[in-house]
Amino acid sequence: MSALDRLGLRDRMVKVADATSYESFLAAAADVEEASGASTWRDGVDLPNVDVPLLVTHTEELRRLRESRQAERLVAALEEALYRHQGELADVRLYGTSVLGPPKVAERFWDEVEASIDLLSDTAATGLPPALVVARFERAAHVFGRSALLLSGGASLGFFHIGVMRALFNQGLLPTVLSGSSMGAMVACGVAARNDDELRTLFGDLGTLRTDALRMLPPGEMRRQRSVYDPIQLRDVILHNNGDLTFGEAFARTGRIVNVSVSPTRERQKPRVLCYLNACDVTLLSAALASSAVPGAFPPAVLEQRGRDHVTRAYMGTETWIDGTFKGDVPKQRLARLHGVNHFIVSQVNPHVAPLGRIAQRQGVVPFLVDAAVSSVRVRAAHDLGLVRRALAPTPLYKPLDLAHSLVDQSYGGDIDIHPRFRARALMRTFANISRAELEAHVLEGERSTWPLIARIKDQTRVERGLARAIARLKSVDLGSSTT
Repeated sequence: MSALDRLGLRDRMVKVADATSYESFLAAAADVEEASGASTWRDGVDLPNVDVPLLVTHTEELRRLRESRQAERLVAALEEALYRHQGELADVRLYGTSVLGPPKVAERFWDEVEASIDLLSDTAATGLPPALVVARFERAAHVFGRSALLLSGGASLGFFHIGVMRALFNQGLLPTVLSGSSMGAMVACGVAARNDDELRTLFGDLGTLRTDALRMLPPGEMRRQRSVYDPIQLRDVILHNNGDLTFGEAFARTGRIVNVSVSPTRERQKPRVLCYLNACDVTLLSAALASSAVPGAFPPAVLEQRGRDHVTRAYMGTETWIDGTFKGDVPKQRLARLHGVNHFIVSQVNPHVAPLGRIAQRQGVVPFLVDAAVSSVRVRAAHDLGLVRRALAPTPLYKPLDLAHSLVDQSYGGDIDIHPRFRARALMRTFANISRAELEAHVLEGERSTWPLIARIKDQTRVERGLARAIARLKSVDLGSSTT
């Protein structure tokens, strides 16, 4: 490639990085891939770890059975094809060359899977009993599991999460299961409390959000509360941005399942992931407040609950809670147990994790070495902190060492990780109230970090979304017939 060609390609890549909408991002990315020759890669059939001839055979069989409406045989063929190929088609290398999608042979398979599920949900066309189809689809949904979006802590950097969620919502890819810790808890609760129409309004005009949660206490209050910032100000901002629903009310209102991580202050208490199943009457306001109580910045918080009498009371009033990041920034195991989640999309903005994670997720020797070095240091630090923590168990140093050990020893990634680019100014203002302009910039950067992963997220959630859509369709038809 000549110097002029390289310059032209660089200019095209700048357009990709500076895109302000998903449509302009796709157009710019297609231009880059056409100029670089990467567009021909999607036409290839030499795929890593994929039995391409078998994949093509299954795709053609699904199409033939679907078009001839041989429903019983289509069910069996669909189950076999998914069990054979779902694992190998999750290979990240299928999405490493083009942001437009995987090789077209894989895309055609996913298209046929989705079309087959849609046909089977049309029992008027297939002649299958609706109750039987619903039962089979519900079993399949249980087997294939579900996806969750997990939002990390990160103080003001957590506003990047809003961009991630707006990008997914606009493409119909926002998971039903949401989880958040610290600032991620505030964002997750705000989204889970809003229905789709309210989310469109919010995402269309972010000016209604308050970003002034940090107000320093007077020196005397700092000493008394052993914290720097005013918890009443934080509470007022969360209330303004998110309202005051309980976990149960939010789920009943929007169908979204929000989970909030909180860490205990008492030594023998366990960290919790609160949701409508185990804390139905607990308020999202108190949960987000507790999950954001960074030690030293805010005092520990007591959770609150509101019952049928609409009176707000303390929930486990003798227990206090602090920032959920310390004990469960991305609580994958607990989400798996609570909701059958087996696919985790993580928006990670913690300043001690995200910058290195962004480097490590790239391909090449340098990212590999960075990842290996970070993993080695983390393992060693966790081991040493564990030894010191146990040795100092009877002393006042145990608690801070325990928190430090938990930060080092936990996993911060998922199946698909989203890491925004951090500008120096954003990092310097991690613990500051950001302006409206900074909020808009954070949200746009969150979107830009998500757009290259849209194709992968779309494919990795196709079965789950297709089954959910089919089950809802069949149940609505059954409900309509039962009322006539």
